[in-house]
Amino acid sequence: MLFCRLMPTVFLLSATMLVSPALAAVPEPARVLHHKTGSAAQAGHGYVDSEAYLRGIVAVRLGDDLEAAQAFRKALQADPADADLLRQAFVRSVMVGAPQAVELARVVDKTPQDRSVISALVLGDDAAMRGTWPEAVQYYHRAGADPMARLIVPLLLAWCQQAQGHADEAIENLLHVPGSGLMPFYTLHAALIAQVAGQSDRAGALFVQAQKAMPGYDMLLTRSHAAWLWNHGQQDKARAVIRKLVATDSILGMAGPALQAEIAHYPVTSAREGIARAYVLTAFLLRQQAREQAQQGMEGEGSALNLFQFNEAARLMLGFALAMDPTLADARLMLAEIQDDEHHFAAARETLVRVPPQDPLAMVATLRLAVLETTNDHPAEAIPLLQHLAQQVPGQIIIERSLGNAFSQTKDWKAAIAAYTRAIDLANVQKSPDWTLLFLRGMAYHEAGDWAAAKNDTRAALAYAPDEPLLLNFLGYGMVEQHEDLAEAEQLLRKAHALDDQDAAITDSLGWVRVEQGDLAGGIPLLEKAAEQTPEDPEVNYHLGEAYWRIGRKTEAVDQWNVALGLHPSPADESLIRAALQKAGVPPTPPAGAGSPAAQPVPAAQPAPAQPVQEQGKHTP
Repeated sequence: MLFCRLMPTVFLLSATMLVSPALAAVPEPARVLHHKTGSAAQAGHGYVDSEAYLRGIVAVRLGDDLEAAQAFRKALQADPADADLLRQAFVRSVMVGAPQAVELARVVDKTPQDRSVISALVLGDDAAMRGTWPEAVQYYHRAGADPMARLIVPLLLAWCQQAQGHADEAIENLLHVPGSGLMPFYTLHAALIAQVAGQSDRAGALFVQAQKAMPGYDMLLTRSHAAWLWNHGQQDKARAVIRKLVATDSILGMAGPALQAEIAHYPVTSAREGIARAYVLTAFLLRQQAREQAQQGMEGEGSALNLFQFNEAARLMLGFALAMDPTLADARLMLAEIQDDEHHFAAARETLVRVPPQDPLAMVATLRLAVLETTNDHPAEAIPLLQHLAQQVPGQIIIERSLGNAFSQTKDWKAAIAAYTRAIDLANVQKSPDWTLLFLRGMAYHEAGDWAAAKNDTRAALAYAPDEPLLLNFLGYGMVEQHEDLAEAEQLLRKAHALDDQDAAITDSLGWVRVEQGDLAGGIPLLEKAAEQTPEDPEVNYHLGEAYWRIGRKTEAVDQWNVALGLHPSPADESLIRAALQKAGVPPTPPAGAGSPAAQPVPAAQPAPAQPVQEQGKHTP
């Protein structure tokens, strides 16, 4: 895990670096031919094991690289001459660190036109793991022929030189890479090489030099420098360096005690571990570039590299890292983040549970796992993990917040309120009040039926964030629900609408408060706009139906209520809708097909994360 920020131009990769030809696209099922009998169909010069091939396709789309690798290798057995199957089996095997990856790389390497950066790196890494460093150098040089791969190859070659007893040459080469934006990282690896080679004084000077050049906090650099300081009698300064690192990130703060306990140990002690860290760096840079591209609006089918391709390349680099060092927690945390971003929950969970429990970052992995369980509708699995963390590292706001979120998912409002209260108290003690915690507790109070407490928390949150539309809408709409001070409620909702007039929930709230005050002409257009924006929100449809009923458009009102009833409303909303239909004297008749898959509403939003996020069409997250 690297904590720094680079300029977006540092590592801009072309589409040909890693994703072409091996990763340019997910394999398509159309290539599997229909056949009458058996599981293999003739396709051109060979046969396709269609069952295995289709399993591979499904596994890729589910993010299960292990299953994909096994399936494509089985399909390849039926047609060893199929170049596409060979590439897919090879790349997926690399991603999971399968031993077959080396054998497949040798097959790929036999045909010059099929050779790639990937095959060269696999064979170079295999040679490095066997300790045949001159052979590794040959393959890494070949990978360096790619103009983009040249950014990482100096690190790989330097570690090969160190392993062969040429540390001085390796250090000089890294410190004189021409025109590279990666100089802070090259300097860091030069320091690591000096330390591994026993050149302790030189390592210390290079750690300081790397720190001055680094554009932010870097985990590897900080831990390495702290270990150097500790082992040179500067214990107080070493501990201060670690404290400064963990203070930059609330999640990393949980690992503070474990990092302090391991402060004397260098995170890199061999060339093999150094190579693994080089691959983690590459994955990090790919992720950074993907984020920069997305922020600049460059993502999409027309971009040079879309987010999927960036993530595939990053996952590949992390596969290289974990093949060199399977215990590397930094790599596993980053890989799980990518898998979670791609909605591969099972794969992300499996990645996180493999973080060694003795690693200083194990608690970070446990928190990530608990949050993953909560946001994927498994809060019952998250709660014991979080409670265990709270016992191990008490006084952590992020743990109590996450517990509150998990309890909220299980609708244990009393426990959620207690967890949020502990988080709020901790924030106050640390003199860092957080309006989002007040809002989360306010929502829990509201769900528990204590509107007075919910209102107090929301007003307290507004004192810190007076222009937050989320808070203004929640308070204003809650007041409308309670039929209290509708004039103030409208004032709050008008302000929220002025701040965000594209939010359907706010538009609906403003329309509803006007209807409740008798302003049907002013309220109905707002409700109609909200219904257009979120046609599958039962609450919005109920409001629009009620407004139509009050203005005399009774047939349209009944239609809206029946639509709302067919959208699986909450129990409270369902009671209101059924009461409205009973008032109209008609039986509830949801639209035709309301229970069919085609008529189902979109899935509910994921549970509230650390920062509350308002889903369009919902008055509360």
